[in-house]
Amino acid sequence: MNWTKQIINNGTLRSNIGLIMALMTFLILGIILIRYYQYQINPDGLVYIKIAKTYLMGNYSDAISTYWSPLISWLLVPFLIYSLNPVYVLFSTKLLALIIGFFTLLGIGKLSYKFEMDETIRTVILFSAVPVILYFAYSVITPDLVVVCILVYYFNIIFSSEYSSNIYNGLFCGSLGALAYLSKSYAFPFFIAHFTLFNIIHYFKNIQNRKKVLKNLFLGFIVFFVISGIWIGLISQKEGEITYGTSGEFNHNLVGPESKGWGVTHYLGEITQDESMTPSADVKSWSPFESWGYFKYQLKLIYTNTMATINIYRLFSCFSLIILFVYLILILNGFKKILTDNRIYPVLTIIIFSSGYLPILVEERYLWIIYPLLVLMGGYLLNELFKYSFFTGGRKGTSIKSIILLIFAVSFIWMPVSSLSENINSDKEIYNLANLIEDQYNVHGNIVINQDNKKISIAYLSYYMGTNYLGQTNNTGNSKMPEQLKKYNVDFYMVWGDNKSVLNGYTDVTNGKINILKIYSINDKVQMHK
Repeated sequence: MNWTKQIINNGTLRSNIGLIMALMTFLILGIILIRYYQYQINPDGLVYIKIAKTYLMGNYSDAISTYWSPLISWLLVPFLIYSLNPVYVLFSTKLLALIIGFFTLLGIGKLSYKFEMDETIRTVILFSAVPVILYFAYSVITPDLVVVCILVYYFNIIFSSEYSSNIYNGLFCGSLGALAYLSKSYAFPFFIAHFTLFNIIHYFKNIQNRKKVLKNLFLGFIVFFVISGIWIGLISQKEGEITYGTSGEFNHNLVGPESKGWGVTHYLGEITQDESMTPSADVKSWSPFESWGYFKYQLKLIYTNTMATINIYRLFSCFSLIILFVYLILILNGFKKILTDNRIYPVLTIIIFSSGYLPILVEERYLWIIYPLLVLMGGYLLNELFKYSFFTGGRKGTSIKSIILLIFAVSFIWMPVSSLSENINSDKEIYNLANLIEDQYNVHGNIVINQDNKKISIAYLSYYMGTNYLGQTNNTGNSKMPEQLKKYNVDFYMVWGDNKSVLNGYTDVTNGKINILKIYSINDKVQMHK
């Protein structure tokens, strides 16, 4: 049965129109807004772009990264065939995110039928999801939106009461799980834990179809491990040991008791490898089982991350915690039938997905998949609430129901809309500065900067100008500086901030016309060095 027929059978023509209108609204707003976020740039985004370019050039071995998963870069490659212009490539990341967002919203529409609600509530939820997905697409270049898109379709299969009736469901789940892993390595342990648990639940729920459940479990894992295993083999060969990804270990070390965190300064001559394939930070490997002190530190870290996770839920909506609490009450009231109560599905999913980050590191974008689940759970609770006689008859009940629906929708779109409005033309000033430098001062080749900071900004400027960033130096006034610059074939040296030091013997091509920035042309001396 195709999805269109399923919508007509499960719902009404009205719900079908509601989804179509939500999708059209998403596309129209997305196309209008893309110009205001096309310059948004972030460190990971530069990495995924560089990896995509490496694949395009056919350097497959160099493109393989044990830290950054490949799928988002693979999806970006077709866009790069047309042009490698930096502005166009950055625009392409937003266009790709818009396309992924469209299919994410489509998947949410399909998943909504796993939650009992009338069509008015469903339509409100779908329109509420529009600014949420736009926020996901335009806030940052990240594979987390890809993960949301894939998992929404996976949940639609695994949450279904008909899961055990079709052995192809296991194959579909395994394929989607592998794609999620290729998007982000965290999906590897999550899928194993989630798929196993949900097959156990389906096994005990469906006495007549237990053999089919076992077949689904078996076939799903075969597909998952075959597809995932190809990538695991490639990165394990590159790492020199078996691994499904190094991001989890790196991030755990990053938040370790002796870690100095991000911000490691690479000085001129110290960059000996392609940083786009390996993250850099001053970290030390550690284990909570090394000592009692480390174990207590890990417990404290879990507590801190738990509080951060709760705050992220509250950031999604002021009703998030209420929704979770009420859901748990409903489930516990029928504890004896807990395995047959489909309402446990999203709760278990939220617990499993969130728990995996608690020992390591929690960021808001890591938990994006929780957002649509909370919205759908809230829609179900509203549907249950509106069954009370107070809401079923009379103009007053209908008016109050409309007000509640409006408040519910606003609570979930407030953060995305606020964030989108606050970040209009994000990072455009970097693009403008890069244009100014490139057009008026012809900066090219190898560049270095002083020690003052702005490393990230330099990386962004370097991206637009097509230059090669070699690192920083803190010895501007050192007499050996000319020798170092010549040794590493530096073409331009940039001095940021209020630093009053000058690079004697070289021309400041900006002639003081750019505040907080001097750019010295190393190939244009104004006097001989002694």
